[in-house]
This record gives sequence, structure tokens and C-alpha cells, in this order.
Amino acid sequence: MGPQWRSLRAAVAAAALLAVAVSCTDDEPQPPPTTSASPTTPSRTLPPTTSQSPTPTASAPEDPAEAEEEVRDAWARFFSPETSIEDKADVAESGAEYQLMIEAFAKDPRTRLLRVRVDSVTFTSDLHARVGYTLFSVDRKVGPDGPGASVRQDDTWKVSAQTVCSLTKYGKDVPRAPIC
Repeated sequence: MGPQWRSLRAAVAAAALLAVAVSCTDDEPQPPPTTSASPTTPSRTLPPTTSQSPTPTASAPEDPAEAEEEVRDAWARFFSPETSIEDKADVAESGAEYQLMIEAFAKDPRTRLLRVRVDSVTFTSDLHARVGYTLFSVDRKVGPDGPGASVRQDDTWKVSAQTVCSLTKYGKDVPRAPIC
């Protein structure tokens, strides 16, 4: 195909984009919505929504007590020395993506001694929770510097990837995964 055809195709594409852009601007006034408003209630026109699904709001899960129990269980399983590496990856957000880091975390002489006490769980939405926790190593408090988090992924509450990444500093030789 020669340069003339390419120029023609580019001009046609540009004209089509311009036509779409012009048709998307609507300077004409819209008729008011057909709703029955009482004389004391002012009516107003809201702009049309462009979203196909409702925007999530900051609300607790449907059963907050059950969700909190699941969050606490995920944290306990992640820090348990009896939990296999595969199970630790299952209770970590996107754990399969950084299973090697989780394996290093589980085998490291320092981090394998870490135990957790979940002090509080506060739901910031039905998919996210802020987790107040305390880390211990051989019955001595060692952290943390801030709150952790849990996320609901695949209908399961998990320790957030950000939290797992923040734990690498407690190890002797725990490399941070690219996801961090």
C-alpha cells in the first residue's frame, strides 16, 4: 500500500474521530425529567450516569462479625508455623504471584519466629479492612510501624499484599517480590 493510501486512511480516521467528538458534545438544553415532584420539593436535573454498575460505597460486609472472624483466621494462618507455604500463599492477597517471597519469609530464621496478635479489625468497605496488629518474636514485641490491611479476594478475606511486603524487613534474607 502506497503513501497516498496511508494518508487517505489517516485523514478518514481523523474525520471519523472529529465527527464522534462533535456528536458527543450536547449544547442543546435537555427537557426536564418526568417526575412528579410535590410543590414543596424543588426538582432538579441530575447529569446522566456513565457507569454500568453502581459505585461501591464505604460500608461493612453483610455479616461484619463473620467477616472479622475470617480476617483474624487468615492472619493467624499466615503467621502459624504449622501452615504450609501453599496455605500461606492462599491466605495472602495474590499470594501465588509472590509465593517465593512467602517461602523465604516462612523459612527465614527471623521471620519464621514471628507471631501475630490481631488487636482490631475496622472495615473501610465490604472489600477492605484496616487491621491493627502486634508482632511478637520469642514473646517480645517487635512491631509494627503501622496498621496492616486485609482484602476480600475471590470471596475470601486475605492478608493484603502490601502488608505481606512490609513484613520482609523483619527477616534476615527475605527479598521483596516485584509486586511490592
